[in-house]
Amino acid sequence: MKRSVLRIGCAALSLSVTAGLLASCSLLPPASPWPSSTPTQGTEDPAAAASLDDGKLRILYSNGSNGGNTVLCGNTVLYQAASSETVYLVPDTLTGTARYYLRQWSDPSVSTGRLSALYDRGGKEVLTFDRAYDAVLTGSLLVLTVPEQMAYAPYNNRATGDCRVIDLATGEELAVPENAYACAVAGDYLAFAVCNVPEDYVQEDEWGDDLTVYRAVQVQDRQGEVVYQAELSGLSSFYASSSDSSAPTDWLVLSHYNEDGTIGADSLYNPTTGEELNNYQQYTGAGTVSLYNDGRYQLVDLVSTEQSEVLCEYDQPIRYYVPGAAVTEPEVSAPETAGRYLFHDLLTGEEKELYDVNTDDATLALYAMDGTVRVFNLQTGVLLTDTTIDPVENQVRAHVYPEGNGWAWIEQDDNDNYDAAAIHVCGPDGTHKTLDPAKLSETYNYYSPLLSTADDLYFYGCYNGPGNSWLYDILDSDGDVVVSSLRSCTGYYANSVNGLPEGVFAAVKGFRSGWMDVNGQWLYSESIFASATDEMDNYYF
Repeated sequence: MKRSVLRIGCAALSLSVTAGLLASCSLLPPASPWPSSTPTQGTEDPAAAASLDDGKLRILYSNGSNGGNTVLCGNTVLYQAASSETVYLVPDTLTGTARYYLRQWSDPSVSTGRLSALYDRGGKEVLTFDRAYDAVLTGSLLVLTVPEQMAYAPYNNRATGDCRVIDLATGEELAVPENAYACAVAGDYLAFAVCNVPEDYVQEDEWGDDLTVYRAVQVQDRQGEVVYQAELSGLSSFYASSSDSSAPTDWLVLSHYNEDGTIGADSLYNPTTGEELNNYQQYTGAGTVSLYNDGRYQLVDLVSTEQSEVLCEYDQPIRYYVPGAAVTEPEVSAPETAGRYLFHDLLTGEEKELYDVNTDDATLALYAMDGTVRVFNLQTGVLLTDTTIDPVENQVRAHVYPEGNGWAWIEQDDNDNYDAAAIHVCGPDGTHKTLDPAKLSETYNYYSPLLSTADDLYFYGCYNGPGNSWLYDILDSDGDVVVSSLRSCTGYYANSVNGLPEGVFAAVKGFRSGWMDVNGQWLYSESIFASATDEMDNYYF
């Protein structure tokens, strides 16, 4: 359940745009009516539907299938995909909000075998394409790349038109380098990952392992003028949640390689200011990053001032940051302290050794070895929860999981089997409740946090049902059952693009699948038989 802050590469596949490519995308008239099989709103509590009526795009993922998803705007069904289709939201990376969704579907009549189209929040087709594309939207710029077919070397399988950039505000298609296979938008500039393979190149193996030496990054303005080039380099990205409004938008993450093809150090580049920063480690949250220079780990602010600013530095790697505080982790080379995080109050100089620390989309929660439990707002650093938990006898470790709204779920272990000896639910206004794992285990094979509201934290417990099936109960922080006998359940991140209203989660009960509140009322539901995978269990919504 621990959320790691990672650096991930830009998903893409190769290459160039010619002048004629605009012919393969076009503005279209309104889409045809939705199929008559589109499920209707759940009717158990008609008044509950109003809580979905917020004009927000959402996707209900199908029961047991990657396809067959249902797209809604508020409580209005826009589209229900067939099981062979792929449908997902296309949020604006600058705002985290979704105004469009993308659909990919099979069509044997075209040479590529698959088509795609972009739709607005009213379900109208905006653009259609002559092949399947993945889409990323930054402001008005829509970056299209062919879905990755070679996980380790996407640049090894390129074709004309595999990477494109379209300005939705004007309909203009921007210039793309001939050998481009990926693109990232940074401020007013476009960064392209290119692979400049020589004409006499002979591939060593089917994976193209030797192509790394031909990779480069080229940055250009919207008119196509090149402002920066880096050989032996590739594009990566900051891994930040959609709710992180402080994430840098004008910086690029560059992965560098040695001449023998081995991985070198990463760096940061800002095409607007021309500033470069070496030895990038990770994105630490709230507009900050960690760098490693001269044997020290530096916490650097990228967004508060025009030029980067070093806030502090430590001998240990910096893992997390909230305004006013940082968390470091000792090097693995020190076994006696490995995994023991250290909390640093940047205002008072206070330091606390931690049992555990973790983040969700909106909060950071920590449990210190002195018993302190704190939950912070990731963006503002505001302290949401501050309480104390005494250790259990012979406590060897503890785990803390933030659950939104200032709530945290804490497990204490007195053994090496990772069996909890005590569970604590801590929340705002000094709320502190204790659950007995031994009592819960009398009924449930497994239990875990589900979601929170401003007033409570809810968790689920699963148990054996008839015919070797699993059934799920939803319980409040007192351990009382509020919803029973679900076939599956899962929460959405409270602040994600596909987030649900407070107190709502995805569920399957009986022969219906949809979104349910903690009172057991459907906000939206559809028959599981609407999917080609009707009776399959699904644990991913």
